[in-house]
Amino acid sequence: MRTYEKRNVQFVVKSSKFCNLRCRYCYEYAELGSREAITLEQLEQMFKNIFSHYSQLNHATNIDFIWHGGEPLLQHPDYYWRAFELQRKIFRSLNGSIRNCVQTNLTTLNQERLRLLKEGFDAIGVSVDLFGDLRVTQRGVTSQPVVMANMEWLRQEGISFACLTVLTKLNLPHLQEIYDFYATREIAFRVLPLFEGAFDGQHQGYEISPEEVLAAFCTLAELSLTSQKPVRVSPIDEYIRQVIYHHCRDSAPSFYDKREWESIYLVNTNGDIYSYSDAYNPEFRHGNLFTTPLTDIIHSPAHNKVIAAAEQRMASACSSCSYYGECSGYPMAEESVGYNLVDEYGNARCVQVKGTLEYVENRLKQIGFINPITRKLSFAASISPSASVAEPLSVF
Repeated sequence: MRTYEKRNVQFVVKSSKFCNLRCRYCYEYAELGSREAITLEQLEQMFKNIFSHYSQLNHATNIDFIWHGGEPLLQHPDYYWRAFELQRKIFRSLNGSIRNCVQTNLTTLNQERLRLLKEGFDAIGVSVDLFGDLRVTQRGVTSQPVVMANMEWLRQEGISFACLTVLTKLNLPHLQEIYDFYATREIAFRVLPLFEGAFDGQHQGYEISPEEVLAAFCTLAELSLTSQKPVRVSPIDEYIRQVIYHHCRDSAPSFYDKREWESIYLVNTNGDIYSYSDAYNPEFRHGNLFTTPLTDIIHSPAHNKVIAAAEQRMASACSSCSYYGECSGYPMAEESVGYNLVDEYGNARCVQVKGTLEYVENRLKQIGFINPITRKLSFAASISPSASVAEPLSVF
């Protein structure tokens, strides 16, 4: 495993499920009318339980809190200012950094929230799909005109943000237009395949198969490699970089080891904590961060069960893959349930990642960036800058 001076971890915190939209695919749909929220007292205890774990490690740790919902900006801005103050008090002696990020539908922007985004949060993710009209109000009206206007307001104020576009059957035909929209405005974006819904039949008419996700990712990889206006596209940039590492003679392999270090947790409004791939599955609930120190949760039998399931998926899908080591196996450990094929026994088939890596490798050979005979890199070849130098976006 590569050695890092610092390690990174993300806590996706569901501050509240309450939302002013009713996006038709939302996996929180059943709870979007609930005003229940994590209290400041619960946040304080959560921060203490997190700090008690990372403060005892012998290396630095960078912690990202990703505030999620529902719509997190429906909380009064003072809620977050007070949460940030609690963090400064509790994490002041942490060997590492604290960042706060927010994933928002950007429909409730005003001067108070604008200041919060500008001076409070360290990173902003805006959810917008551009095509399909699935992100709608309670009356079924598309939210997109408001979001577009508020995105322009952020740009005029010099506030940086990235975007997240959910991939569905309805926007699959518009990948070129989606890419061009972000590239023209120099906005980095993440493509997130449609996640499991809140109830059976929710996605009827716009569901998307793993094979369709693969085809879409190959299209986006082609655009990233050939566009005259490159833009950061996650996770495509990471896949391109992995293929390049695959052909670097001295590149050190990297293997995701969930037992040694878990890089992302999801915290529900009641304090229950899950791995990203097992969100809300009671069988794979780790414990509760409002009542239990993180160290105890990490070493609990419940968490060991989660780790074993992830290791089984990696063993079945990653161990025989030629890209394993450049691809760390993280997608299979932490994202596979939603995006790839996993049977009832936990055996997994990597559709999205491996297929995209194979496509990128073949295209880099055709472009001349990789010599198909020696399999070495040819740095004289022309390739889009976004393919090799951009940092991957966060999961939000």
